[in-house]
Amino acid sequence: MTFEFPIPSQQDSKEYLPDKLIALQKKLPNLQIPLPTVDRVIQSIKQGNAEKITKLEWIYCINVKGKWDGKNFHISRKTSELIWETAINNVWLRHILLWRLVLQDIETQENSLSESITTSFDVLANSLEMSNLLVIKVVQAIVSKDSGSKLAEIACQQNLSYLEFIETIGNDLPVWVPKLKLFPEYISPYFSSLSFINQQKVSWFLRCLNEMSLEQQVNAVNHLLTHISNNIVIQHPQIIDWVRQNYHSGDKWYRLSEAARQKLREWIGAVNYGDFQKLVDLILHRLDLQNWEDRQLRSRKKFWANYSNRFQRIRILLPQSSLKAIGNRFNGDVDILENDGSDPTEICIFDFGEWLVAEFFRGRGSETRLFTNNSTNQQLLFGQSKLSVKQIRCLGGDRHDHTFLWQYFCRQWLSNQGIVLNPGTKPYQIPTEQELQEREYKLKRWKSEIEQLEREAKEYCKKVYFCNV
Repeated sequence: MTFEFPIPSQQDSKEYLPDKLIALQKKLPNLQIPLPTVDRVIQSIKQGNAEKITKLEWIYCINVKGKWDGKNFHISRKTSELIWETAINNVWLRHILLWRLVLQDIETQENSLSESITTSFDVLANSLEMSNLLVIKVVQAIVSKDSGSKLAEIACQQNLSYLEFIETIGNDLPVWVPKLKLFPEYISPYFSSLSFINQQKVSWFLRCLNEMSLEQQVNAVNHLLTHISNNIVIQHPQIIDWVRQNYHSGDKWYRLSEAARQKLREWIGAVNYGDFQKLVDLILHRLDLQNWEDRQLRSRKKFWANYSNRFQRIRILLPQSSLKAIGNRFNGDVDILENDGSDPTEICIFDFGEWLVAEFFRGRGSETRLFTNNSTNQQLLFGQSKLSVKQIRCLGGDRHDHTFLWQYFCRQWLSNQGIVLNPGTKPYQIPTEQELQEREYKLKRWKSEIEQLEREAKEYCKKVYFCNV
């Protein structure tokens, strides 16, 4: 099937010409808009007319500068420096250049900035007006070789966690580029490398850990545990408190490497021993002790230093007289010993995992007691709000003296129960026969004394209905 349409005549066509539009066009001035060129942009800058350069001209110039440089190699660097100098006072141009510079890693070859613009960024970065701006420091870090560490350093200096950091620069830079997305992986290595750490840096680091994904956090904690020094941890116990709360048990514990788990045990022990050490030092300086009591306490501190890596928990119990003398000079948690008529003594209870150890500092008896770490003993020794010297004694357990040569034999006693020394601890010299005889004589007197104290303890506990005695 075919159709035939009538062909309009020339007369009909003339009747419908847009005469009015044609007449209007003839009245308009003959304007010619020049196409943008790099040469024209550079000329305007040199003539002091940079403010007259349109955004379209800037975009064209930035996009084709690489090709232009190929034909004008001898002035490529100098002309790019002029562009950066102009950007110091042109917010829009500066934003475009910085945005494009950060995108360099993911830009295609066709869309990337010219080498001359990229390498002359220091003109802007080192200017007095720009050098202290956060966005400039961030871009400097991103284009550097060690970008992750430098970004972590900037975030720390600004006291900004990763999310706070991204929010702060989000309007100025493309925050989705790989170097910005991955820099949390460098936070722990940066923090662990610091030689001086203050409270603000610790708080910053812990905030960063809380924001990380599980995989990032596990890697960060593994690195922290195996690289930061024990001295820093002791000075800032909130670090170990965070790690202990989040990684000392449950599934996360098994995500740590064996080296990291061992280091965490050492950390916990170091902090707990640090509390014990501080307490002994305060007692030595604040209490009016007999010479033999002074020597006794110093020997205790030295002895338990060889087990510092093993302390999992510690509880400190003080008589009212000691607490009054020490006052607020001790920052750790302290509980008051109930007055039951016993000789004044401080007591520390150590958690060594399978065993609990009660260390009596001074007074008659002045022993070390070893208890199985079961739920009952845990509740009594760590959960009971009020305890006395006699109540702890009437719990029984195995006991050891502090008479002549006690350190040598106490070390063996603990070793037999699986409580081992810190690595590298030197052995004691083997006692002579004469020394052994002297110890045996003094030990008999101590045994008689401790048995009397235990009888008194049981009588007391019966009266107060403690522990079903």
